[in-house]
Amino acid sequence: MRVLRAFAIVLLVCACEPRSITFPTPTPTGTGTATATASPSSSARPTAKPTLRPLASTALTSRLLSYERGGDVGRPAMRLLLLADGRVISEDPSGELFERRLTPSGAASLLLQAISTGYFEKDATYQREPLPGTTPPAHGATSIFFVVANGARDVHVGTIPTGQPDDNLYQPSPVRDKLSALARGFEDLSWVPTTSWADATPRTYLAAFHRLFVQPLPNLSSPPGAPSDVDQLWPFTPAPEVIGDPVPSAPAWRCAVLDLEDARLFGDTLAPRAITRYSPGLRTVSVSLPWRAGSGLIDLQLTPLFPHEPPTCVGAQP
Repeated sequence: MRVLRAFAIVLLVCACEPRSITFPTPTPTGTGTATATASPSSSARPTAKPTLRPLASTALTSRLLSYERGGDVGRPAMRLLLLADGRVISEDPSGELFERRLTPSGAASLLLQAISTGYFEKDATYQREPLPGTTPPAHGATSIFFVVANGARDVHVGTIPTGQPDDNLYQPSPVRDKLSALARGFEDLSWVPTTSWADATPRTYLAAFHRLFVQPLPNLSSPPGAPSDVDQLWPFTPAPEVIGDPVPSAPAWRCAVLDLEDARLFGDTLAPRAITRYSPGLRTVSVSLPWRAGSGLIDLQLTPLFPHEPPTCVGAQP
């Protein structure tokens, strides 16, 4: 009865919430350099670098469910996100994010896949329990995390999925088995009927906002073959070591929020001199550049925000 009640609530949310968010369509930034003929008496003047554009206001879209996967290093990566307007955002093997819209009944059905497991009534973390008489070696393991909107609150559930190389050292767990099967279903949505999709095909996810993380590392040697100095590739004013604000949870880093046009400018400036390629749909753009002024390096990381996330750096970390 509880599952049916949650299913009815989801149908109401999916039918009532706005069905779309219109993102600004930026003009692609060119990579060519204009040339001009100067008189013999004139001197070359460096082109002023632009400041970050003001952020436009936009409404957030509620999250119905999300699934993240991570290891013992770094933050978990979003693998699937279902929004109240029916959009599904997922990541392909190349690290690019795509979006596709479900019908209201299709969105409700996807959410019901999680709620019907019975494990999203309360927040929980399901650990592995070693078999009696065994002492598994200490090392990192893959972890999976779910957030599910059940009624008026978000329920957070995490576990280590089955199928790990050392699973034979741990007790069997029906809970972990079921959550692992749920994660596999979210990794590949080919089982979703064609009639459940409002969009015929996926399209690149173009985030309205991005977080740019910057970490100055003075007095470090640049690796051999490092790209040009950061001053030659950095496209904005002010300089990277002072842009944005310090990240409270990681004081060595700074953070600033960019709109889509500035994110494109950043990526187009780096590619292909400092990064292999750039696409606005990439989940992460990361590079370390020589920093002559600081006799060291500057780490740069660009990540897209999702439609349920406010465009701030509050609580964010690289």
